Amino acid sequence: MGTSVNKNNLALKFIALLSIVRWYNILLTVVAQYLSAYVLLEHDGVSIWGMVSDLKLHAIVLASVFSIAGGFIINDFYDFEKDLINRPDTTLFNDMVRRKTTLNFYILFNTIAIVIAFLASLKIGIFFTLFIFSLWLYSHKLRRLPFIKEFAASVLSITCFFAVLLHFSRFYPFVFIYGAFFMSLVYCRELVKQFINFTGDKALNIQSIPVSLGIDKAKSFTAFMMVLSFLAGLSILFYYGLELGDYFILLAISGVVVCIILMQKNRFRTINTIYKILIVLGILNILWV
Repeated sequence: MGTSVNKNNLALKFIALLSIVRWYNILLTVVAQYLSAYVLLEHDGVSIWGMVSDLKLHAIVLASVFSIAGGFIINDFYDFEKDLINRPDTTLFNDMVRRKTTLNFYILFNTIAIVIAFLASLKIGIFFTLFIFSLWLYSHKLRRLPFIKEFAASVLSITCFFAVLLHFSRFYPFVFIYGAFFMSLVYCRELVKQFINFTGDKALNIQSIPVSLGIDKAKSFTAFMMVLSFLAGLSILFYYGLELGDYFILLAISGVVVCIILMQKNRFRTINTIYKILIVLGILNILWV
């Protein structure tokens, strides 16, 4: 009986650790990196076997997995009190893994990431060293700075894609244009999340945009950024048309219009869900970029 209980407890702790490191976000990053690599290699006429046999690419993906996991761990560590207010059930479940243990995993994951990255190449090693430092800086300092925090989070969320571009040394204009539009979606979602987390931020005097500006002004600012995102997507459509089968841009700007309308009704969780769906579709759409 005792052995069975211990096994169940260990399994629950493992699930809690997966929850802390946001395994689904990591999975999306892995998919996005391999899709990006496939598109870049296909553009150069290289077969899929070229991607499968590229050990440096696999090292980059592994380094991304461990560094992002470490980033979520340190972010969870600093956000514990706020999360205890905003999402108590999930936070208490995640607390099954002791905070000292999670910090040990943080050190372990980052060490593995840096070692793997430097085994890939010197420039990749330096890239991930700076990336890991940036994740720590965001969690330790930037997360308490309104405006900067949301922008930094959106930049960091797409940084690992640049490791793939750095490896292949491929820089296509449309990739960056598409990446900028995709980042605008991520940024708007980060803004929306501040409204969802408003209760915890206000209780702990964390100066998020809704806390520092007030709900009404923050809503106006968020709606303004959504309009800019919409105009950016519309500009891409006018300039490139629907070439490359890129109907995602059309779908995304339609979704943004819906979100702008929902902002006036304070449907923040619904907006967050819409942005989640758009981000997943945007990653899958890499095949047609």
